[in-house]
Amino acid sequence: MIVAMKKASLICMKEDKNTVLKALQKSGEMMLCSVGSGSSSDGEASGAMRKMELLMRKLKPYQKKKGFLEGPPEIEAGEFDQRGDTELSLAKQADEWLEKIEGFQKEKDRLAAEISVLEPWKSLPTALDALGESSYTYSAVGILPAKSVLQADEVLGKYGAVSEILEDGKQSRKISVTVLKEQASDAMTELKTLGFEPATLPKKNCTALELVEELQKKQAEMDEALKKAQEALKTLMEKAEQTISLLYEQYRAENEREEAPLGETLETVYLEGWVRSDRMEKLEKAIAKATDVYSLSFRDPEEGETPPTAVKNNKWVSQFEGITDMFSSPNYREGDPNPVMAPWYWLIFGLMMGDAGYGLMMAVLIFAAKKVMKPSGSTLKLMNVMLYSSITTMLCGVVFGSYFGETWNPLWFSPMDDPVTMLIFTLVIGVLHIFTGMICKIVQNVKEGYVWDAIFDQVSWMLLILGLGMLFLEPLKTVGIVLAIVGALIVLCTAGREKKGILGKVTGGLVGLYGITSYMSDILSYSRILALSLATGVVGMVMNMLAGMIQGNIIGFVLSLVIYIAGHIFNLALGLLSAYVHDCRLQYIEFYGKFFEGGGEPFKPFAIHTNHIKLK
Repeated sequence: MIVAMKKASLICMKEDKNTVLKALQKSGEMMLCSVGSGSSSDGEASGAMRKMELLMRKLKPYQKKKGFLEGPPEIEAGEFDQRGDTELSLAKQADEWLEKIEGFQKEKDRLAAEISVLEPWKSLPTALDALGESSYTYSAVGILPAKSVLQADEVLGKYGAVSEILEDGKQSRKISVTVLKEQASDAMTELKTLGFEPATLPKKNCTALELVEELQKKQAEMDEALKKAQEALKTLMEKAEQTISLLYEQYRAENEREEAPLGETLETVYLEGWVRSDRMEKLEKAIAKATDVYSLSFRDPEEGETPPTAVKNNKWVSQFEGITDMFSSPNYREGDPNPVMAPWYWLIFGLMMGDAGYGLMMAVLIFAAKKVMKPSGSTLKLMNVMLYSSITTMLCGVVFGSYFGETWNPLWFSPMDDPVTMLIFTLVIGVLHIFTGMICKIVQNVKEGYVWDAIFDQVSWMLLILGLGMLFLEPLKTVGIVLAIVGALIVLCTAGREKKGILGKVTGGLVGLYGITSYMSDILSYSRILALSLATGVVGMVMNMLAGMIQGNIIGFVLSLVIYIAGHIFNLALGLLSAYVHDCRLQYIEFYGKFFEGGGEPFKPFAIHTNHIKLK
């Protein structure tokens, strides 16, 4: 059901602001509304949070790899506010190791860049500091295109230059050139016009080869230092990972308190927000523990205000609330659709899977995953939906005699052997599902005083659809004709009641009656239950056939076990995904389309929200 909301107004002394905000955050009972520009904080927590977030991102490669089913670390709620020098020191050490690693990596990259420049000139016999200007000559090395070799020789001869071929390739030639200093400028200019590219090398009293070897030695030393630093950081992260995650969440909680919307005077702080009517006492107790000086008042929503939506259901129905929330939260003024939707989702999911063997697998695997992962929030609810649906999957499997794709002793009939009967059954399920949505709309209209609207817009269609269905049952054919005619006449006479003029009303009635095609389309959509049920059974049967075909010897028997296990796990995963998606579609379009408005704002109280740790 939709929980009634109250508007809470809180005034406390300014010196108690942080204590009160912390109490509100821990209690998680009040959804704050904007009443001011926010806290007059210097934003220290925001900066610390961003710094810690960046640190966590950089440290991710050095963290221990988590298993697929492994959840976040768990921390006692009482430890959340604990932050001492030890925790800060671990974060500082990790940051320092990161800086060292980044320094080592930059130095490695610099050495690699120098080596790449020198690598082509390892055959140069002279020392590098001999290049450039001397007292009488100028020396340079560079690359000359092969097509310009003859012209270059002419230029070198023209200026009396001496050249040496260091490496001769098909496309280019590496050469060294020595020319008198006074002719160097003209000679180099003419060579460049021929495509000569002089190389810029460092001035060192050694050859390029000797310098490359020296740099490679330094590179190896740097690589060793880098590996040691990385190993040290990985070792540190074994004990610091949880601490750093906790620090981030602590700063994040502080930042949310800093950004809390509130109004301030010279001496007081004013907050306003929504609270559930059944949780007002808990909110007041939380505030009373934080301060003795405060004023807390509650009032009902005023006209024009739109409170957030909070729902309250029993443990079973509450697990299905996430299905509705993915579509849209119910608005505060309408009813909660979850108690009506949950049984239908549960039943249709089981019909779509429809195999007792897969239902048992679902139950075992999901139960084990819950124990290992220890999920919470929406993930836990989704797992519970699947766990509950394993029951209907097993029941439907027994009724239809389906066990891992094989048919055995059905209590009713086998969809594999009698798909027409299954199709008719699914269409009946569709009609009942749609009628349930229409009944919900009738209840809404009656509560709001629109009794005639309920008769004209819902009862009429129910009579028409029910009558058309009875036409296929010979004993009820006459009754069906009467119901269909009555329903059609009501639609024809009332569908255009909002239109102006006789012509508009008649046209509106005819257009309204054409809506039968939409209802027929909705009902036919439930044939997907048949399709998915058959698909699960057929794929399972094929896996069994493939495994049976190779069971001629011991090796074949072992391989058949692999096919059995992998094939049925694959079929289960495929069936779960298909059933989840198509079941949601039937709820969202065919069911909710008949009565559900949605568009509500979810009730999200001011609370401690964590991503990287789990509070016990």
